[in-house]
Amino acid sequence: MDSAADLLSSIAAGVGFVVATVCLVLASYLVARALLHPGNEGDRTLEVAGNVAVRVATLHSLILGLVYAQELDDYKGVRSTLLDEAVAISDVFNDARRYGGEVVVPVQQGLARYVATVVNEEWDSLARHEGLSPKAWQAWEHVYGTLLDLAPATERERYLSGRMKDRVTAIARFRQVREAPTVSRFSGLFWAPAIIGLIIVSAAFYVYRPSRTHLVLLGLFGAYSGVILFFIFAFGNPYANPGKLEPRPFQQLLDGDVGRSIETTTSMRSTVLPLEAI
Repeated sequence: MDSAADLLSSIAAGVGFVVATVCLVLASYLVARALLHPGNEGDRTLEVAGNVAVRVATLHSLILGLVYAQELDDYKGVRSTLLDEAVAISDVFNDARRYGGEVVVPVQQGLARYVATVVNEEWDSLARHEGLSPKAWQAWEHVYGTLLDLAPATERERYLSGRMKDRVTAIARFRQVREAPTVSRFSGLFWAPAIIGLIIVSAAFYVYRPSRTHLVLLGLFGAYSGVILFFIFAFGNPYANPGKLEPRPFQQLLDGDVGRSIETTTSMRSTVLPLEAI
């Protein structure tokens, strides 16, 4: 149900962007047509308007292309970082089992709490631009502190201890990278020149009569601009609709051994509580 609702809201947002830009383009054209004189045959108004429209349209398309590429690259970077973070968590989880001893339970359960917090709480927090979850940081700190207290006695334990510490610090770095798109204000600086450029390009065509063909062509120009602007908007926040990136690598961890460690802890607590009550 949630995925269907997200899909419908994304489609509605896309249609809204297209309709808004088409209306903006046509309104800019009609207003300019009403306020400005199309000129006479000998004053070359048509040539001047055409040259201005081409130059502004070139700059406008360059801005759209650069911002689109930047937002798409950031979006792909978050997806790649999410995979790397999930792999690092899995490495620490499994290496704790290989290390053995008293470290296994606190490390594995701490990682399980961390993953569950990221999926159930932190994702929504990032979508609202509220930053990383303090609860997830606490779970990470617990795991990191446990690993710092290790006292390896064999070569195997020393290797596993160093590897787990390296991987758990990498998790903290991946977290910071995941947060970066939600605190960046780069895309906000883009919307004003994008909209102004769209208005100027549309207004420059006022010298052409508002025939059906001209209006359709301007509408197509506005529709395509709306599609590009929609995708830029969607990629701007990877944690919210319409371009929401689902935490599937973390969800797969919860479906595996990491999730089972949470179930084991819950079942142990439910078993202990009745004994305490007796």
